[in-house]
Amino acid sequence: MDADAAKMRKSRMCAKQRAVQRKREKLVAQQVFLDHDGRDDVIKRFEQATKDLYHEWCECCLMASLNLKMSSTNLSVCQRCDRLQNKEKFKRTCLPVWTDGDDTVHFELPEQLTDLSVTEKALIQLISPLVPLHHIKSGLMGMSGHTCSFEQDLQGFVCELPRLPGDVTIIQVLAHIRSEIGSETTTPHLFRVRKRNVEQALIFLKKHNPEYADIKINMDNMSWMHGEEETVMDGTSFFSPAIQTTVDATVEEHDLGPVPRETMEIREASEYVEAFGFIDDGCTINNMSEEDKEINNKIQRQLKEQNKFGEYVMDWPSIEHTPVKEWGTTKVFARAFPWLFPGGIGDVKDFDGDISDWGKLLTYYKDGRFVKDTHFCFFALNYIVRHRNNSAGHWFVTKYAHGMPDTLEELQEQIRNGDYRYINHLNFYNKRIRGSNPYWRQEKSKLYTWINYHIKEGNGAPMFFITLSCAEHYWPDIIHLLKERMMLAGEDTSTCYVGSPKLGKIINEYAIVVQEYFERRVEIWMKTVGKEMLGIAHYWMRFEFAPGRGQIHVHLLAISSDQAIYKLCHTYAKDGNESKRASAMADWAEKKFGLTAMATDEFDSIEIAPDEHPASIRYTDIRTSKEYDKQSLIKKVQWHDCSKFCLKMKNKSSK
Repeated sequence: MDADAAKMRKSRMCAKQRAVQRKREKLVAQQVFLDHDGRDDVIKRFEQATKDLYHEWCECCLMASLNLKMSSTNLSVCQRCDRLQNKEKFKRTCLPVWTDGDDTVHFELPEQLTDLSVTEKALIQLISPLVPLHHIKSGLMGMSGHTCSFEQDLQGFVCELPRLPGDVTIIQVLAHIRSEIGSETTTPHLFRVRKRNVEQALIFLKKHNPEYADIKINMDNMSWMHGEEETVMDGTSFFSPAIQTTVDATVEEHDLGPVPRETMEIREASEYVEAFGFIDDGCTINNMSEEDKEINNKIQRQLKEQNKFGEYVMDWPSIEHTPVKEWGTTKVFARAFPWLFPGGIGDVKDFDGDISDWGKLLTYYKDGRFVKDTHFCFFALNYIVRHRNNSAGHWFVTKYAHGMPDTLEELQEQIRNGDYRYINHLNFYNKRIRGSNPYWRQEKSKLYTWINYHIKEGNGAPMFFITLSCAEHYWPDIIHLLKERMMLAGEDTSTCYVGSPKLGKIINEYAIVVQEYFERRVEIWMKTVGKEMLGIAHYWMRFEFAPGRGQIHVHLLAISSDQAIYKLCHTYAKDGNESKRASAMADWAEKKFGLTAMATDEFDSIEIAPDEHPASIRYTDIRTSKEYDKQSLIKKVQWHDCSKFCLKMKNKSSK
């Protein structure tokens, strides 16, 4: 009996093993593989779709964008402008235009406002905006805290300016700047400006901008300007000190970005400030720092070499300490950024519509003047977010006024008594404020709900975690679109090419082009490579900007419709057969995607061009065989090259 039972158990075990083996064979058979030609076709369609992207632009609102929806009846205007009853009135009253003496409307910037340094711009403002910026990496900027505006008394400065002798080309303007946010002490700093630039800008604004109508300029004192030739010395402005923030100290703890050889040094020796907006504390020139004394001496020596005798130092225009009321009728933007609004028109107060639409209009304005002005972008974004939240907050207070405590003490008493109604209402409302803690908790809850839903529906848990990065310095499509955008803005495109020392500056100025393209590229990738090669059926993604590098990327959780490989690996995992599971995964990756790290015999002899980045070459433009290109790619990106980014522990012999 025992022998018969043993035989029966053995027979059952063999039958079970055969069933498991048949299941594995079935899972292997279920795996769907695209052949080499199939993968080629998917990649080619993906690349062709990204090559076909181009800018649309509207002749009415002058917006230019990859995502602009044009009218089906009038291809020269966008869908929004096509619905306008009076297009000419919109262009005259809502766009940042200016009008000459013949009542001709000009959409471009006048010559007098196009060649101003940052310091010269700050001198002609009627309102001085404080924008607390910090430098992230390679010219990209970030902001900490909120913006604020202060009235600037320009009249005293204007009255003094024409009195200077006509042979003065460069003047020094003394400002007292806070070295830290919230600091009670200031440090005096000298800024060099071109007197002629400032005067011509003020004369233009006095004539064409109603906001400057009250500025009194004695033209008799400016008669010396006629027929004078301007002499401009090298380096006509200085840098202001960076506003120090807690973000600066923690940048290195985040994304370090690519290794040095994969980046370009783009910071140029031109005017560049990291703090914009000054508050005059009435200090005197006697407190000049040693650094500024040396600067002053150098300027003086250069003036003497050019037979410019005398030292000319003027105080910065005084600035009020009381912030400007943004909720009134004051055109804060037109008065703070006159070089962007030459006619005093186009301010948010002139726009008849949602404040976000106004911001979008200027962001995509064809000549690119607004996106290239870093300070305006941060100031406008902060302004829009604050006003949007304030409007929504008014609704909240009105809606829940019946249970709202009048004082903080009353709120504390409610909490002590176990009454959390107001706090719960507040947390529920704050979910709509993007970036707040309740907002991110809600987003986290949505993600968990999404995962649990697909598990319940039998689609399985997320199988891929993918990060898609942006190679903005190398992708040929971005270079092409940047050139196209610069042409629309009437700019020279000769410096826009891979490897150009000016490319980083162009990318920073037209970052909106990079972001639009990246979003469209991800969308196309999902429809082609993601759907057809990876079999992605469901996905969740989040776009981010790296804190250490400042560039856009996306994180992706995805569920594939082809689950055979995962079920197969699961059966091997239950058996504890790790070698077979690894072998099955490697075989799957090679057959499905052509992924392999196997080196050929000629691997060591392959020469890598140091200046040629793999991302700058399209798959359809490969000049060698596919196998040779694959080996070159392996050597380029997988061959370890020790650098300061290397995480490998150094052994004792290497110390």
